[in-house]
Amino acid sequence: MKDRLTPCIHYVCAHETCKKNIVDVTLKKCKNCTKYRPRKVGKRQEPFVLKRQKDRDRHDKW
Repeated sequence: MKDRLTPCIHYVCAHETCKKNIVDVTLKKCKNCTKYRPRKVGKRQEPFVLKRQKDRDRHDKW
């Protein structure tokens, strides 16, 4: 079983009905749901190598 730490995009609040009409939802139920889709946690940082490559490509145009 996968370790799903973030709640689903359909999750509203603990012990309430979620947007998928599942009653009395807890985070444990949400993580084991078949329709689970994680929320976007945040922006991933761009790797240093890709940043440098973009800079090189930008300067090579001239």
